[in-house]
Amino acid sequence: MLQFIDTLMRGGAERVVVELATRLGRERLDPAVACFRQEAYADELAAAGRRVHIVPKRRAFDVGLLLRLRRLLRRERVAVVHTHDLQSATYGLLAGKLARVPVILTVHGLGIFRQRRSAWLLPKLGCWLRRVVFVGHWLQRVAAEQFGLRPRRPVVIHNGVDIERFRPGPPEPELRAELGLEATALVVGTVGNLRPVKDYPTLLRAFALARSRVASVALVLVGDGSERPALEGLARDLGLGASVRFAGARDDVSRLLRAFDVFALSSRTEGISMALLEAMATGLPAVVTETGGNPEVAVAGATAALAPVGDHERLAEALAALLADPQRRRAWGEAARRRVEADFSLDGMVRAYEALYAELVRR
Repeated sequence: MLQFIDTLMRGGAERVVVELATRLGRERLDPAVACFRQEAYADELAAAGRRVHIVPKRRAFDVGLLLRLRRLLRRERVAVVHTHDLQSATYGLLAGKLARVPVILTVHGLGIFRQRRSAWLLPKLGCWLRRVVFVGHWLQRVAAEQFGLRPRRPVVIHNGVDIERFRPGPPEPELRAELGLEATALVVGTVGNLRPVKDYPTLLRAFALARSRVASVALVLVGDGSERPALEGLARDLGLGASVRFAGARDDVSRLLRAFDVFALSSRTEGISMALLEAMATGLPAVVTETGGNPEVAVAGATAALAPVGDHERLAEALAALLADPQRRRAWGEAARRRVEADFSLDGMVRAYEALYAELVRR
């Protein structure tokens, strides 16, 4: 079973690829991954003993890549190709047709529709792909209504999180000192690449307002990216000083989450946010923007508060109210954990994909 994705840099869709490749039952499936170039997760997969095939794309439409993919499918006796991007779906579908191998696509979010070719290409691909998987019901609806993607046999499989790795627990005693946080400070935390779509300027402005209403509170941003210098400058301009910590890219997110009191997500759009699921599995209440799959994951008034996109005042109100109410934080965090266990576990996601692969092979 070959998963095919454009790149293996760190991100939500790429994390799903890694989890599937490492957790699918080897007694029935032999998972491998193909991508256009070597990236961070390629090394992780290789270290875990999973085969990673690098198939370079050298021009706008690379016929040689198509032929190399067909040879790969035949040589490795691939039974199913699972794609995750527009380019991988296009080349994967054509190579699959030549090699008589079924091809499926998972749509992880609206990002796939931002490419200029998507408006006319994706609806056509949807008719030829054996299955199109959406990570959320909201995404299936928006894809049909706004972009005309109406596959013949759509499937919804939610992203899942490792509920054993991400679980409630006390923070390590030295962690707050490591992050430069006061022992008694309440901590608002967020995890994600520092990119424009995450809209961290709105979060910083919201935190500045909430900080004026709640004593002894800190903000920790876990992740890195092109926006970091601008965000650090904005934090200085807002007078936030030592109350904001830029923790950078980390491999110990499950450890860091246990040091947070509230999780915040200010994104302009989201698919099914892996960061939000990991925070909920850790038992954290959340304040998130009302966009994309966030309302499908976070239950307003039960596990999280939802605020309009780009509205730092409403985001600040929600943060301040939650920080001031320890009983609500505890109740929402417990409900968040239960919700992930019931509907968004990694085991559940893997079983759903295994069942889909098995159905395709039987057919």
